Amino acid sequence: MVNKAHTATARRIAARYNATFSPNGPYDIVGADITIEIETSATLAEGVERLQGAQGARYIAVTNKEAIVEAMRLTAGSGIGVMDPNGEIMKQAGNG
Repeated sequence: MVNKAHTATARRIAARYNATFSPNGPYDIVGADITIEIETSATLAEGVERLQGAQGARYIAVTNKEAIVEAMRLTAGSGIGVMDPNGEIMKQAGNG
């Protein structure tokens, strides 16, 4: 089943960062030096796990603002950044 919020968020953020949305790829969005996983509240943990192997700046982007707090908690100390549904960076990606 296709999640419309996931697809809409992914397309919006891919356009913003001039990156490619690959719904069947290993990661949702890949750019020159950025990898982004789009996640719902229910799939945040899986997204964080998937991003562990990604190169460059890694971000979890949530499909709704209510998921931001949980995304921040799950990415604490991981080096994975957090974006809101519009691609605004809530937590910068880093080294930990």
